Amino acid sequence: MSPNHKIRLAILISDAGTGTNLQAIIDGVNAGKIKAEICAVISDKANAPGLERARKHNLKIEICPAKETLLPLLQKLNLDYICLAGWKQIILDEIILAFPDKILNLHPGLIPDTVDGVVKNPDGTTALWNKGMMTTKAIKNFLDQKATFAGSSIHFLTLDFDFGPILGRTFEKIEAHDNIESLYSRLKKKENQLYTEVLEKLTFERENKKILIIGNGGREHAIGWKVAQSSRVKQIFFAPGNAGTAQIGINLDIKATNIGELIEFAKKEKIDLTLALPDDPLALGIVDEFQKADLRIWGPTKKAAKLEWSKAFSKDFMRRHNLPTAKFEIFNDFEKAKNYVAKQSFPIVIKASGLALGKGVIICRMPEEANEALENMLVKKSFGDSGNEVVIEEFLTGPEISIHAFTDGKNYSLFPPSQDHKKIGENDTGLNTGGMGTIAPLSFVTNELLQNIEKNIVAPTIEKMSVDGNSFLGLLYPGLILTQNGPKILEYNARFGDPETQTYMRLLDTDILDIFDACIDGNLNKIEVRWKNLSACTIVLASGGYPENYEKGKIISGMKEAELNKDIIIFHAGTKMENNNLVTNGGRVLGVSATGNTLENALAKAYKAIEKISFEGMQYRRDIGKKALSLKE
Repeated sequence: MSPNHKIRLAILISDAGTGTNLQAIIDGVNAGKIKAEICAVISDKANAPGLERARKHNLKIEICPAKETLLPLLQKLNLDYICLAGWKQIILDEIILAFPDKILNLHPGLIPDTVDGVVKNPDGTTALWNKGMMTTKAIKNFLDQKATFAGSSIHFLTLDFDFGPILGRTFEKIEAHDNIESLYSRLKKKENQLYTEVLEKLTFERENKKILIIGNGGREHAIGWKVAQSSRVKQIFFAPGNAGTAQIGINLDIKATNIGELIEFAKKEKIDLTLALPDDPLALGIVDEFQKADLRIWGPTKKAAKLEWSKAFSKDFMRRHNLPTAKFEIFNDFEKAKNYVAKQSFPIVIKASGLALGKGVIICRMPEEANEALENMLVKKSFGDSGNEVVIEEFLTGPEISIHAFTDGKNYSLFPPSQDHKKIGENDTGLNTGGMGTIAPLSFVTNELLQNIEKNIVAPTIEKMSVDGNSFLGLLYPGLILTQNGPKILEYNARFGDPETQTYMRLLDTDILDIFDACIDGNLNKIEVRWKNLSACTIVLASGGYPENYEKGKIISGMKEAELNKDIIIFHAGTKMENNNLVTNGGRVLGVSATGNTLENALAKAYKAIEKISFEGMQYRRDIGKKALSLKE
């Protein structure tokens, strides 16, 4: 789907009527009132009069005489909404479950907002529901009951017969001289108008969404940049955002971890969708809290995100479910950990179990280094509570890659593989960082290898999380190492990688809002996630001293000149505006992203753009993608 994607409708009719509701919807679409396309007109009878209206407008026609064949037909059409307009067949439960809040039904009666509720007519009298009654039988009941008003409702179909969330109602005053024909003819005109108004409202709301993006880094700027391309977006808010996000939305003075204030804002501003992107708010349970407040949010729950915020949990999960990873043990006692280390061969890897901004992984080549790392974590608390528990694991060798997958908890869609460069220094030397540059896709990752990763890592992870009662919805990102014994999991992340996201957003060719909605609604399998046939890279420009102590407030210059090439997009990470100047405000400052027909081409463009950018102390790696290119050779 492109950014100009229209809502996809199917209209279901029968031979019971003349197709006036169908015609009203066609007219609404043609007039631009309903922002949609009619993908098919479906009837149970080939001689339905309404089909002539469909043929006149060159609409696709499908005949479905057996109700059992309706579900596969609807699934094939990849629909946003299904409109029942005189359809006589009973809709099977499996169809309702497959299309929650997507099947619109016109009911000749005034359905209440709750099953035991009451609807009042305009004159204050009690309206008739007409439950279980159709067409002329329902109209006759209005007359037999001597009602003052007739009326109709449009509602979403649910498993409760003739009931569901109400989308609209219309009333028609009953005159003394009315018979079934005269009353029904007037009510039908109002029904036609009602259907148009309801679809207009649904498609307008879908096309004018307010989005709240949590976070302030390059990942959030990149996601916001992609979201802004959707024709469905009205306004984007960032909490708290940076100087780059301020160019495409409104930055809020709310921390990403201030969940109470974020919920208050989302309610007040009537936010349609919140994107929970950083690890800290996910670990605090932002998704759970938003859901409790009946707010729509994309991301994993606190229990599901534990795959990332507790390495001890994730390693135990891997062991229990026989997922490929390094041999390991978990400790929270310094002496026991030290004794274990004394019996191991080196090098060895020591990890803080909790979140540590990508810096809680230490490769120790000597026992003295391991003991120092353990003391810093478990005794001196150099990583705070994140180091209360440590994972000690064998050191693995091989290329590292990043795997990302959208998932609705059951279905998933894999990204092209990418590669981050974690070390601050060239040739992968120096301290770990949050990531100094990314490339995608990877030519050395074959289709066979990717299928292996999907079958033995991605699919079972999603399946077993669900089996364990921790269904994972959002973005699953296992960091992998390609060993001689096959791919193994280094760690799980429960959100988009950074800077992987900046590279991925340059390649994604599907409206990302459609993907987020499909994840939340549990129908990711019904959407095609497409990627451009290009290569992309992102090179991080960091502050001097990063990943250790660094200064902020350094003026940044050359941005406009760098972005003169249409293939260059610069994503902001640690930036802010100060006295009308763009200045540094973090360790990783900017992500210079480029696309090209080849990786070499993309990298050349990115490095040429970097030559135009400067700020005091600016550092970056000049070998991003070098190892991948050598593997390709």
